[in-house]
Amino acid sequence: MIRRLVSVLAAGAALAAPARAQTVLPPAPQPSYEYEARRIIDGLNATGMVAGVMVDGKVVYTGAFGKLEEGGTRPVTTDTLFPIASLSKAFTSTALAILVDRKQIGWDDPVRKYIPEFAMYDPWVSEHFTIRDALTHRSGLPLGAGDLLFWPDGNAGVPDVIKALPNLRPTTGFRDGYAYDNLLYLIAGEVIARVSGKSFQDFVDAEILKPVGLTRCAVDASRIRPGQQVATGHEREAGAKKGTPIDKRMTFTPAVAAAGGLNCPVGDMMIWARFWLDGGVTANGTRLISEAQKNELWKGVTPTSSGVIPKTGPARNLEMYALGWAVESLEGAPVITHSGGAPGVATNFILLPQQNVAIFASSNDYMATANAWTRQIADHLVNGKQDVDVIDRVIKRNTEANAKAAGLVAQAIRPPKGAARPSLPLSAYTGVYHDAWYGDVTITQKRGKLFIDMGRSTLLDGPLTPFEGDTFAALWPDRTMKADAFVTFTVESGKATGMKMKAISELTDFSYDFHDLDLKRK
Repeated sequence: MIRRLVSVLAAGAALAAPARAQTVLPPAPQPSYEYEARRIIDGLNATGMVAGVMVDGKVVYTGAFGKLEEGGTRPVTTDTLFPIASLSKAFTSTALAILVDRKQIGWDDPVRKYIPEFAMYDPWVSEHFTIRDALTHRSGLPLGAGDLLFWPDGNAGVPDVIKALPNLRPTTGFRDGYAYDNLLYLIAGEVIARVSGKSFQDFVDAEILKPVGLTRCAVDASRIRPGQQVATGHEREAGAKKGTPIDKRMTFTPAVAAAGGLNCPVGDMMIWARFWLDGGVTANGTRLISEAQKNELWKGVTPTSSGVIPKTGPARNLEMYALGWAVESLEGAPVITHSGGAPGVATNFILLPQQNVAIFASSNDYMATANAWTRQIADHLVNGKQDVDVIDRVIKRNTEANAKAAGLVAQAIRPPKGAARPSLPLSAYTGVYHDAWYGDVTITQKRGKLFIDMGRSTLLDGPLTPFEGDTFAALWPDRTMKADAFVTFTVESGKATGMKMKAISELTDFSYDFHDLDLKRK
């Protein structure tokens, strides 16, 4: 849950080889944290951001910028809680490491040892799928498979995920490649619950948050305490320059906690950083996880890179996914990192263990604001100068993408010249269509138009506009989602028997995995 096209372009700009000569800033003994933060916020017209840097065990900078909500007056502060989204995955793997140290589980134990009803599409995979497999995005499932169970506003619980997984078809071999997923982290959280006898939330709260000193973090949105200020996420309609506060229904449910549910302020994230830079030891000297398990969590398992070795900048072939963390290299320096994206929020966390440095930022816009700032600061602290102006490149890429965005959406939903009419009367398409992992999708006719109701979501309900033949365009009322979809009916012997969906635009986040649905008419 980390990117849409604008974010992908921006994040990619921060990591890829330069395509042209880049601005080189003069050497500086210390980066200007404040200046760089304001530069990226102003450059992207971001709503708000928090940021922090730790060097040699000391917090050398924390900052808060902008507003809690576009058009409002309340400022973001360093006490504001931000959803840290997929940074939560490191809390899940840490909880499992605690259980490994206690010899209650093993990393290579089959998941079925603890969840007997667990199954994947392939029976052999079901038997051999391990806890390590659940954490390392090598299941063979496609990118973001099954995310529609809870994205953007679904309410699926862990039993729904367990029921769905055997019906999700793999697209690569088991352990044969990298494709980011979220559902299997919910399975990992269920292992913690069944082994410990506590809910995932209760275990993380008692065994991690309290011992480490993360007293202001909330393990899911339902546990945010009265009086705590929480950032409002913002999305942007294609081409828009300002963010729009997200619909409140897009808040993740507690069931998603193990994959992306935590909320934390910047100060607690600096405490979390120190815990890791101290090797898994809390501020009072208590070792929470063994050195062996700390190393296990940071050991790369699944290659994630493109194999590109550029003339300048980081080599992408050195990137791997470990257990809840990504492992990279910056000018030879090991980097332990993770990004996170929830509806309307994006965040990034970087550890440089050899330099004893930690960098964190979170923005209440679904853009690359946080990622650009953390990468810029990391480059400064590793090199003592700026080889590539990451922020400059992100701003330029974002400007280019924003200029194209509205046109892309408009072009994608414009019927082709001479498009064929639907082959059936509109009433013939109505009915309930069922997918084995998602459930029911209902097509109705109102006021001479077709309407689609995605059963698990109230935001994904809207009109179907004829596009070409038996293909219609689902144009969702909330235009900030940028997730319009083509709906193509299968017509056999004059009857609509099935339905396929796919995102219309490349702007659409991968968690809208419409293309994984195989809907059959009931």
